[in-house]
Amino acid sequence: MSAHRSQAEILAAINAAREDLTSSLADLRASVEDLEKKPLLTDEERQALEEQAESGELGEDMQTLVEKIRGGEDTWEQVFSGQSPNGALLQGHLARMVDEHQDDIALAFEELLEEEEAKGNFVLDDVPTRD
Repeated sequence: MSAHRSQAEILAAINAAREDLTSSLADLRASVEDLEKKPLLTDEERQALEEQAESGELGEDMQTLVEKIRGGEDTWEQVFSGQSPNGALLQGHLARMVDEHQDDIALAFEELLEEEEAKGNFVLDDVPTRD
């Protein structure tokens, strides 16, 4: 048996790969469209976030931010999408949240990797390291 693949086999493999890519891109596009249709925050989530922020529980920056949002100067959508001039007010809160929950984040990341590896996707195998 020859180790070389025929031109027909190579073209068939390329076509199959192209079809897989086209299908994956279509799935990705559909997922993005579904996400774009959904509101960023449900009414309940928005209300809870605003109440926490207004109380000062989330820090002064978030208190200022919710005042601007409730005053009509800004929206949560603009803040979270990076289109708001007040987006910097969110950064301190996000940094604190990451610090507080870094162990949970690391555990969730490990579990995600294990799930992917169980499916045969070795996500980090091709990531270059700084050795």
